[in-house]
Amino acid sequence: MNQNDIVIPETWRVLDVAGWHGPILIFGASDSGKSTFARYLYGRLTAQHDKVVFIDADIGQSSFGLPATIAAGVSQGRGDSGFPPGRARRLCFVGSNTPIGTMLLVLTGLYRMKRFVLREKADVVLVDTSGLIDPLHGGTDLKWAKVELFRPCTVAALARERELEPLLSPLRHLPDVNLVELPVCDAVRPRTTEARRAYRAACYRAYFASAQRLPLLYRQLAVFPGREFIPGRLAALEGRDGFVLALALVESASDNIVRDGTVWLRTPWSGKRQVTALRLGNLHIDMETYQDARL
Repeated sequence: MNQNDIVIPETWRVLDVAGWHGPILIFGASDSGKSTFARYLYGRLTAQHDKVVFIDADIGQSSFGLPATIAAGVSQGRGDSGFPPGRARRLCFVGSNTPIGTMLLVLTGLYRMKRFVLREKADVVLVDTSGLIDPLHGGTDLKWAKVELFRPCTVAALARERELEPLLSPLRHLPDVNLVELPVCDAVRPRTTEARRAYRAACYRAYFASAQRLPLLYRQLAVFPGREFIPGRLAALEGRDGFVLALALVESASDNIVRDGTVWLRTPWSGKRQVTALRLGNLHIDMETYQDARL
């Protein structure tokens, strides 16, 4: 996204980000402009740092990864504000379009991304989180776990009135955290559930446009969480490092597990790297419309 494509509120323009180093977390509810702000901030940070890592952890409405995944990308040098980041991309599979019920997978995925950031020796890591903030559904606890995991130098929070108060109240008293509280921009327009589903379907349709039918001997692989090969189930082929090699859709599996042990997948995977694990998600993808639904 080019920054010229959006209206930048003055509250964003006047931010002094010169001292923003280390991890930066972006918090906000759905339809708060959180992801737009994260991408705007990425552009400003790349103007003053050689290496900025953007982690897209909004698994329902991802900016540059794929729905049901956590994505990371690295800027290609100081002044490279092009989005999405063009270098060293990684994906972690969560298998759901919401953190509800999959929070452990979200956190283990983010832990893997944190290790990736350390290996990259990034100047700044910017984390765009999901829009789940409801304490009754674990939103506050999940955000606090992300704070504990990344130990951010800065937390930027976009809120309407006091909707983030359960999260922000303790953060205001942490001495090592620069808490930046921003109002939700008037230009933000809520998206309907149908629009969100259509966005995810478009992402899947584009991704699987070049998919081919692939047989995989699953007896030779680690299969998580179990061998329930439901047609249309979203899955991920993972390499030795736990990152995604490719996403896949289950087509069918052999009846004779002992003799054959083959699952047929639709995937754009090229087969150039060794698959060590097959991770099954909890989403069904309609192979005609690419609409998702929870299993």
